[in-house]
Amino acid sequence: MPPSACALVASFGAISVAAGLAAWWVVGPRRARAAILPIVAAVGALYLVGHRLYLGFGPNIRLFGFEVASISGLLVAVGAAVVAALLQRGLAVRLGRWVG
Repeated sequence: MPPSACALVASFGAISVAAGLAAWWVVGPRRARAAILPIVAAVGALYLVGHRLYLGFGPNIRLFGFEVASISGLLVAVGAAVVAALLQRGLAVRLGRWVG
């Protein structure tokens, strides 16, 4: 894989991790292992929308030699992370394992 493709994957990986951690921090629960599901959801959403389905809206930018729909990618990652964190919190509350 060319270095530019590695840089693009690393950038979107960092965006996914940041979106997942932000959703985890805002929504909860506060256990460290609870951050895993929002991060995985953000990575999966970016993979599906950007790589598999080739969906994108908003302006495209040139990033490491590739045309990338940056706004749609960011919105999809944040949205998926928040939904996963909310579902996780709802399940934790339902099971009585809410730790605040």
